[in-house]
Amino acid sequence: MTDATKTSPLAPAALQASLDVQGQAAQAALLPFALAAFGVCLPVFVWAASHAANAHWMSACFAGFAIGWAAFYAAVNWLRTPAAADPRRRGMAQLAGGIVWALAIGGVAAFAHEAGPARETLLMLALGAAMICVVFATPWLPSLLVVAPAALAGPVLALFARPESAELARLGLAAASLSLALALLVNRILRGQYALIAEREALLTERAEQAEAARRFARVKADLADSLSDELRDGLTGVAHILAAATRGRSAPSRPQLAAALDGVNDLLAIVGAPETSTPQAPGRRLRILMLEADTLGAATLRACLEQLGHQVVAATQAVRAVDLARICDLDLIVCGDPGAVAALRNLPGEAGRTPLAAVVDPEPRAAEAALAAGADALLRRPVAAPATARTIADALAAARAAQADVTSTSGLKAVEAA
Repeated sequence: MTDATKTSPLAPAALQASLDVQGQAAQAALLPFALAAFGVCLPVFVWAASHAANAHWMSACFAGFAIGWAAFYAAVNWLRTPAAADPRRRGMAQLAGGIVWALAIGGVAAFAHEAGPARETLLMLALGAAMICVVFATPWLPSLLVVAPAALAGPVLALFARPESAELARLGLAAASLSLALALLVNRILRGQYALIAEREALLTERAEQAEAARRFARVKADLADSLSDELRDGLTGVAHILAAATRGRSAPSRPQLAAALDGVNDLLAIVGAPETSTPQAPGRRLRILMLEADTLGAATLRACLEQLGHQVVAATQAVRAVDLARICDLDLIVCGDPGAVAALRNLPGEAGRTPLAAVVDPEPRAAEAALAAGADALLRRPVAAPATARTIADALAAARAAQADVTSTSGLKAVEAA
């Protein structure tokens, strides 16, 4: 493990992957120049090989060299395709290309070993070609550790194969060892630079993520401010309309009108985080409530509020079904989310038509006025919440009791007058 790997804040696996990718990219950028370098060296080798005692084998050597050059050229072209984006496949291709060159150099060394007087010259040329291969394997450590020894092995072993070239063999080994040591040193420096680049990219990515998170948070704050502004504006408009409608009449505002205005004020106070005004609490006993709401989400929210308050809920999604249930069931309260069904529920015969009824209405003043005109005892504005629901239930029951008391009083007066 290098010093850059030890001191980097990145995870070791992520850092190693970045080092491999950068090393592969640097080596891939050098590979076209490797083709050019071997192309320049080829005429020199041809001239020296023409003086060899086994010159008739030179064509076979050239054939192997041409095959290796073609394979390497194909690998260089493949590295430019989208398929080379996979680091594992890319690394295998680059290692295979390096091994092809090492085998080609080994073939040249085998040819030079039997070249007679030109033997040592050709072997030194093969050793030079191997050193060029070491240079182009330097940027990526796995390639350097695999390809460089394979490329140097053929010429060095051929030099040591005969005693008369022992001095030259030692000189060649020293040169090969020096080139390999320098290549490892350069690779170490490059890996340090790769680590710095990886750390910089990680910091840039982190800053970009933080900037994106800040932008998202700013958008959420702006949306929340817009939503809050809309809620306050709509709520204040609804309260103003309710109070205006109440003041247009000759008599004092009715209890349902005042309750609707109070609900609106309390909802606004809940939005801004202020304590609500004191309101009547839900009755202590458990009520059997018929709930009519066609909207699925609205029905789920309303039912959750009613059950949270401890009441038993009989649910209906259609007005016809609600009317049938109200006719046959013994109910304590009806919570109606369909404005058109209020009149139908009120027109039921007997006690069913006198069941306390709370209408669930939208914030528009006309909806509240229409529900009250149809016979609703209290109003519950959307979106519903448990505190507002409790107040509405209490208001509906109180209004129904007051209406029943008025009916009883009127009946008693008529009876006295008749007597």
